[in-house]
Amino acid sequence: MPRHASSSRASELELLRERRSRERGASWAGRPASVALAYPSPYRAGMSSLGFQTLYRQLNEDGLPVHRAFLPDAWEPTALPWPQPRRPILSYETERPLSEYRVIALSVAYELEIAGVIRMLDGVGIPTLAADRGPRDPIIIAGGPLTFSNPSALLPFVDVVIYGEAEDLLPEALRRILDTRRRADAIASVTTLPNTTAGERAPGSWPELPAPAVADKQRLPAYSAILSPDTELADMFLVEPERGCSRRCAFCVMRRDVVGGMRLLKRERPLSLIPEEARRVGLVGAAVTDHPELEPMVADIVNSGRGVGISSLRADRLTPRLLEDLRRGGYRTITVASDGISQRMRDALDRGIKEEHLLSAARLIRAQRFPRMKIYEMMGAPGETEEDVDELIRFALELAKIQRIVLTFSTFVAKRNTPLDGQPFVGVKQAERRLKKIRAGLKGKVEIRPQSPRWAHVEYLLAQRGPEAGHAALRAVRAGGRYADWVRAFAETPVTPRALRFGDEAARARRKGKAARPRRWLPVVPAT
Repeated sequence: MPRHASSSRASELELLRERRSRERGASWAGRPASVALAYPSPYRAGMSSLGFQTLYRQLNEDGLPVHRAFLPDAWEPTALPWPQPRRPILSYETERPLSEYRVIALSVAYELEIAGVIRMLDGVGIPTLAADRGPRDPIIIAGGPLTFSNPSALLPFVDVVIYGEAEDLLPEALRRILDTRRRADAIASVTTLPNTTAGERAPGSWPELPAPAVADKQRLPAYSAILSPDTELADMFLVEPERGCSRRCAFCVMRRDVVGGMRLLKRERPLSLIPEEARRVGLVGAAVTDHPELEPMVADIVNSGRGVGISSLRADRLTPRLLEDLRRGGYRTITVASDGISQRMRDALDRGIKEEHLLSAARLIRAQRFPRMKIYEMMGAPGETEEDVDELIRFALELAKIQRIVLTFSTFVAKRNTPLDGQPFVGVKQAERRLKKIRAGLKGKVEIRPQSPRWAHVEYLLAQRGPEAGHAALRAVRAGGRYADWVRAFAETPVTPRALRFGDEAARARRKGKAARPRRWLPVVPAT
């Protein structure tokens, strides 16, 4: 083994032990387990995932011991020469190599984490493609937020997929595997569960994707198992006061039609779960500011001497009392979402936010002496024109006269199970031209923080294609993971029909006994 490789592994083990020593809360360290709950991004992201923490806690409490493993920090960069020398990924509980567990349960949040799945499996020596695995290889189960939209690109790499909320299904799936001796029989048994399919266990064998599961309300709320200063949210205890959303924003995979609306919890329930040692509390959900008891809930947290955070704030739900308590709870920047860059685009996207809501929010935020207001903007949505860009510039300058403004830009990516499924990508060059125009028009009076249109394009390629996208992703990652590698890999991959699932026009028509109109497959070409 080269000296630098040995040194790197030693430093990784030292980092693992340092992080583990700083963790507080529930711990099952040293307890033997046959299952590893793995996250295909580094520790700081995985331990900030409420779903990941909740399943870890729930399974251990239910008598199904699981350990945690994460993508090594060194394997995170978007562009990375690959393959890297193989190395063990060790569990945080017992420092056991990931490849030695009988079951690896992956939680995948969104499309770009598929690169992390590939690096995790490839890097530890587990056959990357499910079709190449033998009777002694671990069984790979995948789930997570990605399964609400289009997990097709995951299918080549996993043996089983659980769609939607996994709190009810994952324990039963693990019991069936652990109670069944032969690998193939265990997988076959699990895939008879509802909302569950096999992966691409034979080349070209792709299942029809089912509707996502909805967990029993008795399982709610999700909440943190472990507090750590080494996460994105640094020592924040996360808990959900609600799950789902009752709104119908046209671009969102968590819209009412997909998740079945909101499931509200009375504020006493999430508040009762906050541990004594938690100094900061994060209220997490798709529509937290729609909770009817949000103001008293935030007040209770702040009055207990704790800091507070909320996963999303709507401009039309801000009040002086809420903002005052958020400031007392440690907020320095209030972030709201506009999404559409003009009123016409917000209306087209069913966002429900008007100019007057954003103006009122700016005035309230200034009155409470916050130093800045951040606004999420989404450019490149279908039908957007230069006139919409001009309106954004005009309105941002108007807001900036009231309050210091920061605009954060993402580029629209059409997702499955939304009304905008199948819409084309605006193009990288077009997005970059519009960002340049916006920057020039704002003349330094408004700060701009754009996300990369290139990686939005890669996300679009993965979101809009079928399981062949996974094979394209594998080629892109092994070529080095640069943007050009992704574009080339997809350009060389023939388009095949995506597996149907609810939300697709053909699936809806079939359920209703109607003839479906032929689906028009958009050619996927390099963005211009």
